[in-house]
Amino acid sequence: MAVGRGAVEFVVAGFAGPRIHPDVARGLREQVDRGVIRIIDLLFLQKDTEGLVRQFDLDGVGNDEAYAPFHGVARTIDGLVSPTDYREISEELPPDTTAVIVVFEHAWLRDMGAAVEARGGRLLFSERIPGDIVEAAEDAAERAASELT
Repeated sequence: MAVGRGAVEFVVAGFAGPRIHPDVARGLREQVDRGVIRIIDLLFLQKDTEGLVRQFDLDGVGNDEAYAPFHGVARTIDGLVSPTDYREISEELPPDTTAVIVVFEHAWLRDMGAAVEARGGRLLFSERIPGDIVEAAEDAAERAASELT
């Protein structure tokens, strides 16, 4: 069985106020250009100061210069973010917050899987470990090492 896609991940980042900082788009584009990831959906949520939520994609922002850096970075596959996802995310957003929802494929993992399969192997398992858990484990290991010296 050929590897058709790498692992797909769903990430939400929020910012106070009505805009996403353009450095986020630049950072995403850099990873896409390097072939590390492929963005397959890019959506936005805004919760105003009254708590009203607006969901939109890049087509919904027209010529708004604040979103211009995001244009062309994603290859959209509709339907990956469900109405339930929108509702759950928007419930967690504080008022006066704008969030970007990025659904991306780990392209490097797709390429690795293809190389493994070309040599008769297969990917057996993949799991995401959140950064804060890795940091906690690293801190614990450093404390244990310092107690031994």
